[in-house]
Amino acid sequence: MKSNTINLENYWNKAVSYSEYKKIIKERAEQNTDSLSGKEKEWIHFTKLNISRINRIEKTLVLSEDILSKLHSINHKINILVISEGWCGDAAQIVPVINKMAENSDHLELKLFFRDEDEVLINQYLTNGGKAIPIAILFNAKTFEEVSHWGPRPKACIPLLQRYKADPENYTHDHFVLDIQNFYNQDKGQSIANELIELFQR
Repeated sequence: MKSNTINLENYWNKAVSYSEYKKIIKERAEQNTDSLSGKEKEWIHFTKLNISRINRIEKTLVLSEDILSKLHSINHKINILVISEGWCGDAAQIVPVINKMAENSDHLELKLFFRDEDEVLINQYLTNGGKAIPIAILFNAKTFEEVSHWGPRPKACIPLLQRYKADPENYTHDHFVLDIQNFYNQDKGQSIANELIELFQR
């Protein structure tokens, strides 16, 4: 874990609950697009798609008995602050898993902060110099001292990103996105839960 100079308590107080997050991105997806730029319209398209993904994951996600047992054994309060955006495909897959884990523990609380509202926060958690999301920041609920952070994707996705970065002409962004989506569909949140539970138990 690296140290940073930001006030996590300040961002925690500005962050929203999971239900508020879903309400906000739904409102954004339903806004009139007539006066928006092409890029903004694209973001709304992805947000609508991701709302469907979130709803599906919420209905189908099942945490393993091992994960549930470990969640119930956590005996110290942990705040989870996730930097996210509604248009982010990875966030749509990951945030519902984190929420399900928080729902199954009396010692975990989840809030979300929109990346583009204040880039000072995400600039503390760059991935290879980029502002990739989601990023989950774990910190002590009493002292607001960071314990660890995780993201933007499970470790199993790293080779896919490396392949895309190394040869984008032959392994295009569309191929990369499709393979990432197939991973999430097959993995069903298990890698996310397994990686996060190790951090929660520290």
